[in-house]
Amino acid sequence: MNLPPFKKLPTGSINSKLVRVFLAQILAISIATIVGVYGAALVVEKVLVREALNGEAEHFWEQHNRDIAFQLPNTNNLRGYLAPNGDVSMVPDWLADVETGFHRVTTVDGANPVVHVTEQNGHRLYLVFDEVQVSNLAFYFGIAPLTAVLLVIYMLAWLGYVMSRRAVSALVQLSEAVRTFDFQSGDFQSLKLQQFAGTNDDEVLALITALEQFTNRLERFVARERNFTRNASHELRTPLAVLKGNVELLMKFPDSPTRDDVIQRMDRTLRDMEALVETLLILARESESKLSWSKVILNDLIAEQLDQVVRAIDKPDVQTSIEADCLLETKAPERVLGIIFHNLFRNAMTFTDTGSVRIEIDSGGVTIRDTGCGMSEADLERAFEPFYRAHDRSNEGYGMGLAIVNRLTRRFGWPLEADSELGAGTVFRVNFPKARPIPLNPDKKHYADLE
Repeated sequence: MNLPPFKKLPTGSINSKLVRVFLAQILAISIATIVGVYGAALVVEKVLVREALNGEAEHFWEQHNRDIAFQLPNTNNLRGYLAPNGDVSMVPDWLADVETGFHRVTTVDGANPVVHVTEQNGHRLYLVFDEVQVSNLAFYFGIAPLTAVLLVIYMLAWLGYVMSRRAVSALVQLSEAVRTFDFQSGDFQSLKLQQFAGTNDDEVLALITALEQFTNRLERFVARERNFTRNASHELRTPLAVLKGNVELLMKFPDSPTRDDVIQRMDRTLRDMEALVETLLILARESESKLSWSKVILNDLIAEQLDQVVRAIDKPDVQTSIEADCLLETKAPERVLGIIFHNLFRNAMTFTDTGSVRIEIDSGGVTIRDTGCGMSEADLERAFEPFYRAHDRSNEGYGMGLAIVNRLTRRFGWPLEADSELGAGTVFRVNFPKARPIPLNPDKKHYADLE
């Protein structure tokens, strides 16, 4: 399905995730700061202030027990009031009813100081601590630096986000290019992955390499599918028509004297179809891993394939022979070699009415020479194109011909050479670079003659 381009940033994109991570980081830092400030305030009030007031009260009672005239605390932040024997006449009204312990009391001028009330020997001490100035000091020497640090953290987090976004920008652009590409079009060249090759990001380069391998493999899949569909639909039409006509003939004339000939034609047609289907399946495979590889003596295989072709195409005026300088051994799928040489031999026999078809085996490969009608230079250039017919003949057989041979030899690394002269004949040579020649006895250079 062709996905339309998005106008808004997708919620699952890397950019959106970076934004969410950045905001979550800022939120976490802010919450941690607020909790820290609040905790610091609690520590100042609940621990430091109370410990200080407890210390002041103990110090006053200790001195008061020694000297009843000891002065009450009277500083800028701390005031003391004493109610001897419960006499609160010297205590402010807003403070007189406060019980012992720590309290926050509202004064007449609206202040809210911390009050610590203690009692000893019937006397009650009121310590009033005004924390405004302490809070101001805490702000200037605590909260203000903390705020500055927080701003620095925010700036560093923002710089981290910007650098992270730049680091993944190539990845985001690559993702966008892949997301908006229409893979159903089959035009993989328009994906233009090379525009991202200049990046220094190893991960992006790895993705580009993987995507290129994927698109190349996908192109091969599409090409094989198209070729298989085209080849099957084109090449199976003729043998099916032959089978249909022969079946109708047998049904119409079941006791015809030519019944055996018709059955033989049907049998040959079925064998041709079987070979064709096998060939198409081999060409449609992605790899050769499922093919059976073995050491093959090409001399024996060539003799067998040539014998089959000679029996199938009865041309008494064409002499066939196999000449070998050696036994040529190679490791390959025997079925693939059989298909290649069967098509080459059939092509040579089909276009040779008189003369000879000679096969020559040497240490480097196999050469097929015929004295048939040959091809012009223009025909030779197009001879390996699928379904190109250089000659309009009715006995060309049902195979894929030279197009199949060309595709198989290229696929398995066996270079194919061709030369032809119109009216003089054609020469095909299949080279086997990895083959191993096995010497023959001098009197066995001529391997076989088939009449």
